This record gives sequence, structure tokens and C-alpha cells, in this order.
Amino acid sequence: MQATSLENKVILITGATRGIGEATAKALDQLGATLLLVGREKERLQTLADSLGDAVAIQCDLCQEGAVESLTNTAKRYGPIYGLVQSAGVARNSSVLDGDTAQWETMWRINVMALASVAQAILALMPDSGGHVIHLGSMSGTRVPPSGGFYACTKFAVRALTEALRLELRAAGNPTRVTLVSPGFVETDMAAGYLADRGQRIEDLGYDILQAEDVAQTIAHAMTAPAHVDVNEINLRSARQSV
Repeated sequence: MQATSLENKVILITGATRGIGEATAKALDQLGATLLLVGREKERLQTLADSLGDAVAIQCDLCQEGAVESLTNTAKRYGPIYGLVQSAGVARNSSVLDGDTAQWETMWRINVMALASVAQAILALMPDSGGHVIHLGSMSGTRVPPSGGFYACTKFAVRALTEALRLELRAAGNPTRVTLVSPGFVETDMAAGYLADRGQRIEDLGYDILQAEDVAQTIAHAMTAPAHVDVNEINLRSARQSV
């Protein structure tokens, strides 16, 4: 059972500017992939691309109208696209009972609508022999934590959307593999911001949480699985995270 090689395969990563996206770019670069790095922060993104073996920085704000079409037109120049890793996301501690609806809209637009739209567009650029789509979910998409609020709603949607995509691809005879990676707390700027909304710091959790590199290695594991293995869903969290 031979591992799937990523050597010279083009993989597009959203949310590549920092956190899990950045760590994933570094992990897949080590496996020889050609990377299309998508993010909002131009200078930081270009610095990352310059530090890797074969990478292109594509500045794109997926919240903006026409962003997915623009991204797709750029990605076409480097096709076919073998892999898509969607790590762009927004987390706000906004309750269903009295949360800010503007925050709800932002989370839904990025976490769900942009993810679905990018998947639809990039799948059209994948080879007939199939590719691999990986979506970053969350443990908040498997259970609703006490302060989960509307963020959990978006991650439940991501989980359903990812499974719907897998089933539709199989029904269409498309061999593209689809994987959902759902981590618990990860030491990233996003997690720090989410906790700050609750008046907490990462240190206040009282235990060592996951590192972005832990999630990146999990993504690399799924992408390099033998061709006949379709890793559908991976949940991971710190050994000391109880919920």
C-alpha cells in the first residue's frame, strides 16, 4: 500500500497567512507540493511564499464580492489543482440568545458560504483522476460547548456540507477524496481572539492545547494516505481537553 505522493502536485490553501494554514503550507512544502497560498495579508503571505520551495502568494479576501471568481481565474494559470485545503475561518464568541448578528453574518459568510463556493469552483479545476479536498472544521461541529454560540452553528454546517460534497462526488463517479479535520483548541491568533471575547487567555485554560503544527501533520497524513483510502473525518484535541 503505497502512500500518495504530493511531489509537484498543486495544492491551494486558504487562510494561509497564519495559524493552521501557515503550518500546513510548511508541512506540505516538505512533501514537495507546489503551493498556492491564499490570504488577506499581502506582505505576510509573500514572506511565507518566499520561504518555501515552490509557492505562489495570492492575496484574496473571501468576504469581498467577486473574490471567488478572481481566485479561480488566478488558480487556472497553475492547474490542474490536485488539492484544496480550506483553513480560512472566523471565530467569535457570539451567543444565539443575544449575540451580534453582524458577527453571525461574518462567520456564516466565511466559515460556510466562502468554503462552499471555493470548493465548487476549485473542484472544476481538479484532474479527472481525482484530487483531495480538506476542510477545517472544529470540535464545535460535533457538540455545542456551553459558550459555543453561533460559531458552533457554522461548524455543524461545515460538517454537513463536507459530507454532502463527498456523497455528491461519489454519485457523480468522481474519485476526489474529501476529508474533514476537526480540532479542539489550537494555539492560534483565532483561538486567542475567541477566548478574549470570553474574557480569557489561552493560559487560563490550564493545560497545553494543540499546536498548529499538530493539525498540519494530521492534514498531511490524510493527504498522503494510499489512493484507495478515503479518510472522511478526523477529530483531534489536546489529551487534557475534556470536552
